[in-house]
Amino acid sequence: MVLNACRRNFLSGVRAARWASTLVFLLASSIPINGQVRVWEGVLKLPTYEEGAPDPNPPFDQFSTGRFNYPYTLRNEITNTRAEHEWRAIYLENEYLKCSVLPDIGGHLYTCVDKISGQPMFYANPSIKKARIGYRGAWAAFGVEFNFPVSHNWVSMSPVNYAFAEHSDGSASVTVGNIDRVYGMEWMVELTLRPGSAVLEQRVTLSNRSDVRHRFYWWNNAGVQVWDDSRIQYPQRFAAAHGFAEVQRWPVDAQGKDLSVIRNQTDGPVSLFTHGSREDFMGVWNPHTNTGTAHFAEYLQVPAKKIWSWGVDADGLDWRKALSDNDSAYVELQAGLFRNQETYAFLEPRQGISFTEYWMPVRDTGGISRANLAGVVHLQRNNNVLSVALNANRKILAATIAILNGTTSLLQEKEDLAPDRAWKKELAIPAGAASLTFELRDGSGAVLLRQTEGQYDWVPESQIKLGPQVSYKTPEESLRTADDWLQLGKE
Repeated sequence: MVLNACRRNFLSGVRAARWASTLVFLLASSIPINGQVRVWEGVLKLPTYEEGAPDPNPPFDQFSTGRFNYPYTLRNEITNTRAEHEWRAIYLENEYLKCSVLPDIGGHLYTCVDKISGQPMFYANPSIKKARIGYRGAWAAFGVEFNFPVSHNWVSMSPVNYAFAEHSDGSASVTVGNIDRVYGMEWMVELTLRPGSAVLEQRVTLSNRSDVRHRFYWWNNAGVQVWDDSRIQYPQRFAAAHGFAEVQRWPVDAQGKDLSVIRNQTDGPVSLFTHGSREDFMGVWNPHTNTGTAHFAEYLQVPAKKIWSWGVDADGLDWRKALSDNDSAYVELQAGLFRNQETYAFLEPRQGISFTEYWMPVRDTGGISRANLAGVVHLQRNNNVLSVALNANRKILAATIAILNGTTSLLQEKEDLAPDRAWKKELAIPAGAASLTFELRDGSGAVLLRQTEGQYDWVPESQIKLGPQVSYKTPEESLRTADDWLQLGKE
């Protein structure tokens, strides 16, 4: 293994010991491995808008009513001065993906290019154009942002610690992270590519290094470029507003607009949380490029999902100009630990938690009906014909693909699958057929991916209350009890 690290305090304590012992073991074995994933440090040239001098006098927390920034400077002096900038970049590449990470801009994953389609999985904004959106002010829209313990966090546009390494199994990884100066808590994200896989792994570790408990949340915020015909494909029937103030149907709202299609978002921003769904995936499909991006995480680890879009009304179009130089549009696929962004939990002293999220490109399928680590499948009816398309995320030799009507097989094929080609099939739907099922098995007969038309792990509709939700009446601050504060956190 080749290990490169910046800022020695990043690999501290237990993690440093673990990395060091692994390094010693792997340096003793220098036999090259076929299919080794590459990782290296280089530069990425991006036009970047300059900032004025920061405000070195943030208010003390007791004088703040919303965002608590002390001792960080505030970065509110946004300018229109654009300059070419060479950003330090860490590149991670295998047969199918080439990813770039910017450690000097919050550790953002700038993008991953799908080498098969040539399309970026994430919003590769061609310039770093800032607006006063972040916790400290300056913020830019691009790639994947890691938010802990607050949204658009204190170092979202600042240098963070980083390291990169090649591993004995042929994989390679980039690790970014930071210890914040407000609470002294630490986040660390390890991004890994493995040989032969079109999946990017994202291992997240959150820890409280202090002697007192602190509140936190985690939201993974991925920008994905969209066009007017792009479609948000979340497996949900209901969505909740911020603060769980109201629950509405999805995708068609009370005005009859299908909000999953970007061109229909004419009433302002769309900022909604998945409600009543226990599914593991979400995604965006772009007919414009015949590609998409999918996210997968086990529901029990990362249960929350959110969609954000600026919309296509006048304000939304203005934001395209404010955040880019080419009027490009994007949406944010967000995955989190709690049901909304008003809900926090506590990390106890010395407590840490870890979980894994996954990203995968989608191409030539027409949409996303289900995604997991094996692949992405889309099923669509056109009149009396079922169109099925599958992207495998790795090579699967002697795979069996079946289409079932209940227990009756309508199609069964043996295929050698690979990420660089989509498997596609059309078949006539028998008269009176119920919802049809796609099934993928490996050479040993194990089920890898299964999807029945329109069927998902949903909470029964009878348990969903639509419209305004009953909220807890919190007393004024001076009269609140400990239970009041806890209830407020739940909301």
